[in-house]
Amino acid sequence: MSARRITRAALLALVVLAAAAHAQGSSRTFLLVARPGMPDPNFSETVVLVVQGEGAEATGVILNRPTDRSLAELLPGDRFKPFTDPIFFGGPVARQGLFAVFEADKFAGAMPMLPGLYLAMTPDSIDTLLKDPPAKIRFFSGYSGWAPGQLQAELERGDWLIVDADVHTVFLRDTSRLWQDMVRRARAVRASAAAPGAISSIR
Repeated sequence: MSARRITRAALLALVVLAAAAHAQGSSRTFLLVARPGMPDPNFSETVVLVVQGEGAEATGVILNRPTDRSLAELLPGDRFKPFTDPIFFGGPVARQGLFAVFEADKFAGAMPMLPGLYLAMTPDSIDTLLKDPPAKIRFFSGYSGWAPGQLQAELERGDWLIVDADVHTVFLRDTSRLWQDMVRRARAVRASAAAPGAISSIR
């Protein structure tokens, strides 16, 4: 079996497992916000939309790293002409792969993240979306992934802040200040939890 087939099979298995976990109510979706000064260049000053399964494995995409290219520019053919929005860098895993976050009432073969929000990770699901695109869709080159226990270790080390995820943030057109805004929001939530009723100044 080729490496490409192995990767595709692994992605499909991941999607199936995540969908099952979501159906059982055991997965959770949130925003990871890189702490100021994070040394890893892959995630420095990033905001990552993440779904974490019951087994503590986590998968997601970076929301604030748009590239300067679109599908319409990169790929020939009429089917790609409508896709003029920039592709985003989703993360360091499978950088040559194409992935998508989109809104739909329901969609088989994609990973549920929030109500009505899905992450498509397999070539078949991407092909379906290209043929009949939903009103809201964003394409990503690569994705972000953590093995069981890996993300928890990074959280305990203090690499990340956590913020509740929402669909509006996922599809922001201008993400140039998203990281700064999310750092302020995360710090405000922490300050509020630590001292209810207190007014905290966030730099």
